[in-house]
Amino acid sequence: MNERELQIKEVVKSSHHPQLNSVLVWQNDQLQAECYFNGFTAESRHNIKSVVKSILSIGIGIAQDEWLLNVDDKISKYLTEFDEGRDLRHRMITIKHLLTMSSGIFWQGGVHYHCPMMDAMRRSRNWLDYIADCKVTETPGAVHNYKEFDVILLSAILSKVTGDAFDYINEKLFIPLEIYNDRWIKSPDGVYYSPALDKEEEAVSALTAREMLKIGQLFLQKGIWKGKQIISKEYIEAAVSPSPQNSNYGYLWWLGEGWYGCRGYGGQAVTVFPEQNKIVVTQATATSRPLAYDDIWFGDL
Repeated sequence: MNERELQIKEVVKSSHHPQLNSVLVWQNDQLQAECYFNGFTAESRHNIKSVVKSILSIGIGIAQDEWLLNVDDKISKYLTEFDEGRDLRHRMITIKHLLTMSSGIFWQGGVHYHCPMMDAMRRSRNWLDYIADCKVTETPGAVHNYKEFDVILLSAILSKVTGDAFDYINEKLFIPLEIYNDRWIKSPDGVYYSPALDKEEEAVSALTAREMLKIGQLFLQKGIWKGKQIISKEYIEAAVSPSPQNSNYGYLWWLGEGWYGCRGYGGQAVTVFPEQNKIVVTQATATSRPLAYDDIWFGDL
């Protein structure tokens, strides 16, 4: 155990973080520290929750690089439910609005994924129909409102242009990076939605800490992996730039002073510090109370 790992273990102990299962620190092209707790190991798979949103953003970026779509396209071009005039503002919504969580579609959040609107949608046989029937309460592009609906619509669009969103991300991202992920959950109308919502879905979207690290490395390396351009530098720069609606949010990537990263409920995180050439990964057991690990993510580790 090196000095950096001893420091991490001391911080975890002194900060009373019993839910933390994995902490990785990568810097200057080397894995500087790799700490596991609660029986977890380098081979353990962990539910990454909404980190998948950032992965979906990568899929959209690759599709744009391949001229299959453009983030400025109206979603009505791909989703007929939003080209029927159910709401006059449907035809204003763009893919970029979905990426920045600013579609304007009504959303009433819940607690820890247990949201009445999501529950109602999941009881329906057609998720896209359900979302299209929801009123647009804000002008698209005007207000950031973190919601699952925008991500579900993105997933549907990616499947429309590629044939299958999961297969596309698997071929273009996971396989080149040697990441394994079980096939995502599919709705009755064929829309992939991967973040696990119930206990019986815990195995879905489960990655090792080292696999999560690869996502951060890909962005830090401007989209290049083993000499191959997986995703364009231009898309990455847009994805980690502040959106007009929220200076702490890009294209399904969270942003802060000197860092950007992926975030999943309960402490699943990839935090990239480009100026320090550093990445910090955490995995943790989610509890009923949302926990942040700022002393780990932003500490001097």
